[in-house]
Amino acid sequence: MTAAQRLRQPLERLYREFDYGTRVELDAIRFPLRYAAPRDRELVGLLTACLAYGRVDLFSGELEGVLARMGSSPAAFVATFDPRRDSAAFDDFWYRFNRPRDLVAFCIAARDLLARFGTLEKCFLAGDPDPAGPIGPTLERFARAFLEADLREVFPRGRISRGYRHLFPLPSLGGPCKRLHLYLRWMVRREPPDFGLWTSVSPARLLMPIDTHIENISRSIGLTRRRSRTWRMAEEITRRLAAIDAADPVKFDFALCHKRMSGDCLDRRDAKVCAPCGFKSVCRHWRGNAIRRA
Repeated sequence: MTAAQRLRQPLERLYREFDYGTRVELDAIRFPLRYAAPRDRELVGLLTACLAYGRVDLFSGELEGVLARMGSSPAAFVATFDPRRDSAAFDDFWYRFNRPRDLVAFCIAARDLLARFGTLEKCFLAGDPDPAGPIGPTLERFARAFLEADLREVFPRGRISRGYRHLFPLPSLGGPCKRLHLYLRWMVRREPPDFGLWTSVSPARLLMPIDTHIENISRSIGLTRRRSRTWRMAEEITRRLAAIDAADPVKFDFALCHKRMSGDCLDRRDAKVCAPCGFKSVCRHWRGNAIRRA
């Protein structure tokens, strides 16, 4: 039996039976879910994903304040954004690497790109050289559109801040680009909890968003042996999941991530916690020489 065959049943069962409703309220996706209008949802989705480094409870308070100041339609706020008039809305924003000017720059770049393309989906597609090819080059162009925007009003010397660069990681640098892949999952996948707004992009092209939870549980169940979170790890995990569902390989992301976030997976053998787990037959902590006393 192949590795994919051994994983198929427990993964599909987890996907089918997972309590998405409860866990959505503990996930960053809850922020764009508040907005019914597609333009609000894609914009808030991008801002949320860009800030989604660290635990959700750490950045959610800051994001709540930002969204409150943007009003009932963040897309409308950005469309008419004037830094001389509106920058003060972010004066009290402070989250790890990011400062108020990074949000001002985000709004200016988003305003200009939306004025040019109409939607963020069209902006993304404008840099898509091969609609059936790897997602990396397209994601690179999308991130660069924000990094190369005219931001002289915020960064008059032409050197953008470390915090703003952090919002838009580049695939060419080899990192996992977790937050941008998370954004694409929200926008592209057709099934809940994701939105399926970007109908011109195939879910088959997506890569897994790799955070510490996905990294560790993927290593436990044999989706990767790599020790560092990189673009190659994202490709490897996705490739192995594609052997189970080639049309939608990242559909397992939410359930796998929250299985570990919730404490149902400890990345070690535990007789009580692991008792109901469907992955024991494929988990490295429960087979061969890896078995340890509980």
